[in-house]
Amino acid sequence: MESSPHRLRPCDPVQPGGPVPFAVTLSRKRNSEQYPYTLNGHQLKHVDVAKYLGVQISHDLHWDKYIDYITSKANSTLGFLRRNININNPQIKEHSYKTLVRPILEYSQSVWDPYTTGAVKTVESVQQRAAHYTLNRHSRTSDLVSALCYLS
Repeated sequence: MESSPHRLRPCDPVQPGGPVPFAVTLSRKRNSEQYPYTLNGHQLKHVDVAKYLGVQISHDLHWDKYIDYITSKANSTLGFLRRNININNPQIKEHSYKTLVRPILEYSQSVWDPYTTGAVKTVESVQQRAAHYTLNRHSRTSDLVSALCYLS
């Protein structure tokens, strides 16, 4: 019998070096039960955090670890800009911030929107650092509100 290209076939078993399937139990309970899941006879490994479309979803549905991850990544990129852009032109610095750092902070923000005070302060600290860098205002007494409005 001939095989049709549109005919569904069972999945191939997990190949070494290929993507490893896993399971995440999403629950706000402290001690949620983890049931054993299998796929093609292979038991799936349970993980606490899963990355889906670039967003890290934790088993307890809290976003603290992901916010720490993206602010660390944004701070790293901002540090890269500070080390490599040695021009005192605020427009160039602003453009580099908006091109390289801001998309990291804004990616899928409607999903993980920071709602706790600590998370908001963590994200805003990156924006404050960027405002100081962009406008060459490195003293802590400078007007930060106008600098943040400039970057918006």
